[in-house]
Amino acid sequence: MQASERTAGVGIVLDQIHHRYAGSTAVESVSLDIPAGELVALLGPSGCGKTTLLRIVAGLLRQSGGHVRIGGEVVDALPTNERGAGIVFQNYALFPHMTVADNVAYGLRARGVAAQQARATAAQMLAMVRMADYGKRYPRELSGGQQQRVALARTLAVRPRVLLLDEPFAALDKNLRLDMQIEIRRIQRELGITTILVTHDQDEAMSMADRIAVMHAGVVEQFDTPEAIYDRPATLFVATFIGTANLLPGQLRSAEGGYAVDCAAGGAIALERAAPCSRVGSVVVAARPENLVLAASSVGALPARVEMVLPLGPSLVYELALATGGTIKVTQPRSAGQLRYEAGEQVGVRLRPGAPAGVFAG
Repeated sequence: MQASERTAGVGIVLDQIHHRYAGSTAVESVSLDIPAGELVALLGPSGCGKTTLLRIVAGLLRQSGGHVRIGGEVVDALPTNERGAGIVFQNYALFPHMTVADNVAYGLRARGVAAQQARATAAQMLAMVRMADYGKRYPRELSGGQQQRVALARTLAVRPRVLLLDEPFAALDKNLRLDMQIEIRRIQRELGITTILVTHDQDEAMSMADRIAVMHAGVVEQFDTPEAIYDRPATLFVATFIGTANLLPGQLRSAEGGYAVDCAAGGAIALERAAPCSRVGSVVVAARPENLVLAASSVGALPARVEMVLPLGPSLVYELALATGGTIKVTQPRSAGQLRYEAGEQVGVRLRPGAPAGVFAG
């Protein structure tokens, strides 16, 4: 596809979308504003409402309330094909009796495009997904990753205004999954096509998306960049669902240079800022393992005992026991000259200076 033939990116706006199934709420008051050309991931556990929301955007499901706008137009009453939505499902949905080229050209022929033009466009799309030499094969002769490329080419052949991806990598092994993530991101950027990706895989969402909508129980808990979601989670659910977080209950108080949390397990954690909760009183601190540091002395710090040390490539992962009976994890670089603690040693745990930590009402 030449630069002049790129898909014109259009924005997607979800305005107070809610949906109910047989009396139960699947999606509740979801509002998202997705600018043209952006790739947004809907991320969350099974049953959180992300697939329901994607089906509503696609026009496969009519919402109970709220509005969907694509390119500024309310599309609630329009079917999928009139919305300009292209969908790639996790099962590829290729026609087994058609060649790869015929599969890609199918949507064009169904729209009345002349055979010669449909074949030319199909060839162009197969070249884009790096499958130019496979046009005469049948789906059964392809690997899972190759079938997915064909499914993507077929979807893009009809020049959709928006691209919707429903768990597209679920059936692929780890190495193929990474290859296809890179490939789809490349194509999405090349075309400038606005894209929504549904996934339950946080690594997938963090590596591919411009922004992520973290969903839980039908609501969007946070809609932000991957970096902001990881470093500055808006809710305790986001802090624990994304990555690994140590949860430290205690009492928040003002202190010189910021705040401190007197931990239930003893000692204190010093904080430069307290967010999203800065109200003095009972709180829970969520701290990433790599944002904590160990010291031989526990004076003024959270006291802990080393239970286990796991070398993991360039890092050391410490599992520490607290006085309350719980455990936390601390990750430190494994480098020459780095002091290494052994099982049974008493240590003090502090927040790395300048490192973020979430503070939530207890």
